[in-house]
Amino acid sequence: MHEKFRKRNIDAKITHTLGWAKRWFQLSPSGVLSYSTSPNSVTRGSIQIMLATISSNPDQRLIHIDSGTMLYHLKTLTSEDHDKWTAAFRAYRSGGSIEIQDDLPTAAGMLDDPVNQQDTIEKGVKSAAALRNSAIRLGDNIDVLRALLDQLSHVPGTKDLSQKIVALSQQLERDQKSIQSNAEEQQKHWTSFRNGIASSGQHNDDLDDFEPTNYDSVHPSMSARSSVSEQFFDAEDIILSGGDDNDSFGGGEEAEDTTNEDSSDDDDVNGHDTEGSLELSIAGDCVRRNRLPSHAVGDVGSALSVFRKNVGKDLSTIAMPISMNEPLNMLQRACEDLEYSEVLNKAATLSDSMERLMHVAIFAVSSFASSQYRTGRKPFNPMMNETYENIRPDKGFRFVAEKVSHNPLIIAAHAEAKAYKYWQCTKIKSKFWGKSMEFMTEGVFHVTLTGHDDHFTYNKPSSWMRNMIAGEKYLETAGEMQITNHTTGEYATVAFKEGTGGGLFGAPSNRNDVVATFYDAKGKKCRRIVGKWSDKLAEEVDMNKRKLSVLWTANPPGIEDYTKYYGFTRFCVELNEITDIERNKLPITDTRYRPDQRLYENGLADEADTEKQRIEQRQRERRKEFADKGIAWNPRWFTIQPDHYADPLFIPPSEGQPTSGEGQSFQYTGQYWQARESGQWPSDMFELW
Repeated sequence: MHEKFRKRNIDAKITHTLGWAKRWFQLSPSGVLSYSTSPNSVTRGSIQIMLATISSNPDQRLIHIDSGTMLYHLKTLTSEDHDKWTAAFRAYRSGGSIEIQDDLPTAAGMLDDPVNQQDTIEKGVKSAAALRNSAIRLGDNIDVLRALLDQLSHVPGTKDLSQKIVALSQQLERDQKSIQSNAEEQQKHWTSFRNGIASSGQHNDDLDDFEPTNYDSVHPSMSARSSVSEQFFDAEDIILSGGDDNDSFGGGEEAEDTTNEDSSDDDDVNGHDTEGSLELSIAGDCVRRNRLPSHAVGDVGSALSVFRKNVGKDLSTIAMPISMNEPLNMLQRACEDLEYSEVLNKAATLSDSMERLMHVAIFAVSSFASSQYRTGRKPFNPMMNETYENIRPDKGFRFVAEKVSHNPLIIAAHAEAKAYKYWQCTKIKSKFWGKSMEFMTEGVFHVTLTGHDDHFTYNKPSSWMRNMIAGEKYLETAGEMQITNHTTGEYATVAFKEGTGGGLFGAPSNRNDVVATFYDAKGKKCRRIVGKWSDKLAEEVDMNKRKLSVLWTANPPGIEDYTKYYGFTRFCVELNEITDIERNKLPITDTRYRPDQRLYENGLADEADTEKQRIEQRQRERRKEFADKGIAWNPRWFTIQPDHYADPLFIPPSEGQPTSGEGQSFQYTGQYWQARESGQWPSDMFELW
């Protein structure tokens, strides 16, 4: 949907997929560009100008603002307006003050609905007054913050935190003064505008002849200087037949008036609240690495003595030598499941529900493909509240994950794209059984597809690293996975078969076989897919084993000498990289900033081991501190919600509380990307390492 705004006499638009709609558009003193449906409505999206990439095309009067996850296209009415836009953004980016000579809204822009013109003006006056009152309350809160800071200064060991809070309070005070000054100025503008209309003697019947060209002659005092905030408003929502960047404002035929103050915002496409535009394509030209900085380090054999002492125990609860790790985190491993996300894009285009089920099943199986090259190491355990994000314009998704529980170890993740949503809440365990190590993922995976009512869930079977002590090591997945479409009642069972053949200490000659059988809502077999999760999956056409149609093929590793680099695929190599998309935009809790993992990736095993022990000890101390003070250590971006598809005992009730019989899981709150876009992370977010 192309959305149009007016900055006084400046037009703009945000690219989505449907049409054009007018919005209230505001650039704040702190450089946050935001928009809403009206001056008093909830903000629907925002971009921090300081953290965005801005490009312009003066010939077409276009300005493109890309934050990495959201893309705004601004198209001005005139070349002069284009210069004012770029000057304003340039001033923010350079850190200088803004002095823009700008006219108030033209009569054609602000009063194109004569019936509601007085209401529009009164709303402007009230909005400015409310903004001024909010600025005053912000000043009061700053005083409270200073009082708390004074108390904190007497607490030992809080010097660094106190300095940060002092800097924050100073910044807030500057912002408060700017906002209050702007609010007072805006209130004067609106009041003057209202008085000017009244004194001009014009009535509603004459407004059709009130042209922009003679506005200054009617009320020459309307020109004003703004030093902080530039606001844009148009009262109507419209859908235009055109969607071209070359269309001028008002160009093309008006198709439909969709004004509805009570309706949901147009940003919510097909019922999927994407928390802002998912226009990620412009960031797709970032260059990604094709190998790790260092080949594999650490001696896996030296850790076997630790294994022998902990046979049958959950190794995720035991401090392991770093030589048993690969330079990836469990949160990043969760993202690795999306390597073949294009299968879900395909599923969303299919009209037949059974075909969609088949492709979701293929996607679920594909998550094991990259593990075939692994060398028997385990990922790093995340710290509590550790997060990981991944924005992939080339694949069209954005992903965020967090460690939400320490004991048991639970991670939660959420991904969204134009075609689908995907989320999981899983317990991660690993156990050593004497000759093999088992990797278990307990919990439910969810998929919904845009344009369909389907809700798919599935589970994962265990994987084993065989011949840990002697012989040829290999990874094997065995067990059963069930994928269910809870909307249609259709389901599939996928059998992962154990390998056969081979010697006592060798890898099986025939392994990685899967057979997926699909059932309709009445339980009747109707389709079947066979193949190997490490190679190809094909449908038996008409259930005929002799007639196969290949539906999916695994990618090769994609990097040279992959065995020397932990058996990582190209997609896996890219997971811990900081590209231009992430640089200076990540929260301090992101895995990419974790020093022990970064050192280990760079081949510095001893230094990494020292850092790992320090970080783990720091977490133990903080956990004890919270326990002593009776403070609950809760996740930041996910919260416990009812989950009809989760085991009631997956997240057991609190001690002394009866089991309700209803499952629960940690689910995404929808706030992470908003914080990222604005650059305003929670003030109480603390360092993990």
